[in-house]
Amino acid sequence: MYIRTILIFSFILAFGPRAWAQVPPVAGQAAASKAAGQAAKPDEITLELNVVQIILNDEHRGGVDWGAIVSDFHTVPLKKENDPVWNDQKHRLSFGTVSEDDYTVLLDALDMAGEMSQFPHDPVKVIAGTPVSISFPKQDIHVEIALTRLKSGDLSLRVEPKIAVVATEIWNGEKIPASVTLVAGTDTAITNDMTIIIGGLMKEEEISRKHKFPLLGQIPSLGDLPMLGNFPMLGKIPIVGLVFRHNGRLMKKTEIVIFLTVRAKAVEVPEEDSST
Repeated sequence: MYIRTILIFSFILAFGPRAWAQVPPVAGQAAASKAAGQAAKPDEITLELNVVQIILNDEHRGGVDWGAIVSDFHTVPLKKENDPVWNDQKHRLSFGTVSEDDYTVLLDALDMAGEMSQFPHDPVKVIAGTPVSISFPKQDIHVEIALTRLKSGDLSLRVEPKIAVVATEIWNGEKIPASVTLVAGTDTAITNDMTIIIGGLMKEEEISRKHKFPLLGQIPSLGDLPMLGNFPMLGKIPIVGLVFRHNGRLMKKTEIVIFLTVRAKAVEVPEEDSST
C-alpha cells in the first residue's frame, strides 16, 4: 500500500508540470491574451464636405424652409464665443439630416430658392477621441467635429460651427467696426451614408443699382436736339436724362449651407441573424 502511494506521488512530480503545460487554455483565456497583445482599432469615419451658397430670390428671402425638408430638424441659437450668457435671437442655425437619395434630390431642387453655387471640400477623416477643425476660408466659417461611441453602441457626431460676423463696438464714445465669433453646436447619432445639414447661415450685403429707362435716359439735354438747339433757353434746361435715371440700394441675401456626408463601414447596421 505504501509502495503504491509512493509510486503515484513520484509520477505526479515527474510528469505533472509537463502535462499541465500541454493543456490548451479555454477560449475566453485565449481571447483575453490576444486582446492584451493587440490594441483595439479606434472608431473612425470619413466625411465628404460640400458648401452651397444660394443668392436668395424674392420668394425665399427668409431662407430655405429646412423644417419642411429634413429629418430631425431643430434650430440652435448662436452664442458669442467664450460668453455663453450672450444670446442674440437674430442668429440661429438649422440642423437636420437626409438620406443619400434625398440629398441628391435636394441639391437639384435648391436652385429654386435662388442662384446656387457649390464649393466641394476634400474629404476629412475623423477618429473617435480626436477632435478635428475644418475651415471654409471663402465663407469665413470653421466647424469643429468630434466623434464619440455611445454606451448604446451608436456613433455620435458633435458639430460646432463658428462664424465670424461684423459687429460694432463703442470705444471712447466712437463706433468701431469689429468682428465677433458666434458658436452653435449639436449632437447627432449617425448612420452610414447619411448627410448632416447645417443651414440658416445668412449673409447680407448692400448693393447699389442704377436704373435707366431705354432711349430717354440717353438724352443729355433738350438743347442738344437737332431742331431745338437754336432755342437758347431750352439749352439751359437741366439734363433731361437724369429724370429718367435713379439710383437704388437693395440688400442681397445669401444663405450658406454646409453638407457633411458620413462614409464608414463602422456605422453600418448589422444584418439580422437568419437563424432566428
